[in-house]
Amino acid sequence: MMTRLGALATPSGRAWMTRGFGVATLTWLLTLVMVPFLLAHETQARAVTVASAGTYLVGSLICHQRPDRSFRPWGVQMPVCTRCVGLYLGAAVGVVLAGARKTRSSTGGETARIGRPALRTMVLVAAVPTGVTWLGEVVGWLSVTGGVRAVAAVPLGVAVTWVASLVIRGELA
Repeated sequence: MMTRLGALATPSGRAWMTRGFGVATLTWLLTLVMVPFLLAHETQARAVTVASAGTYLVGSLICHQRPDRSFRPWGVQMPVCTRCVGLYLGAAVGVVLAGARKTRSSTGGETARIGRPALRTMVLVAAVPTGVTWLGEVVGWLSVTGGVRAVAAVPLGVAVTWVASLVIRGELA
């Protein structure tokens, strides 16, 4: 008899995990955008307050949430900084691209397997814009806007999410 964990390693289990990962990634990005919108259009609903507080709490676990480094759509600070927004936007793009790749490869036969060295290189190259902006700010060489921080982080979000989707689908060589 197969255990629950063993069931996740089956093709159908991996398909469910892949879908779940995609839904969670897209939902998190949507939540990051919707929370400021809902707070700006306050309806005094307790559910909005609780959901917003939870989102900011989760955001604080992974982000400094500095007001001077955060977007303020609708006049409300987002739950994460601009760099994190870029990472999550990239993650959403990565999930969509990984899904499109899977759809295309499932109709065309065998999927080409990507080796670990190539994936490491891809992630390192994708991290360069984020690393350059971060290091440049730390040492005082660059003064970067929030928009630049966000855009610089998108490639890293795409690359890491792509690799995570390969791991979930069991496609690493």
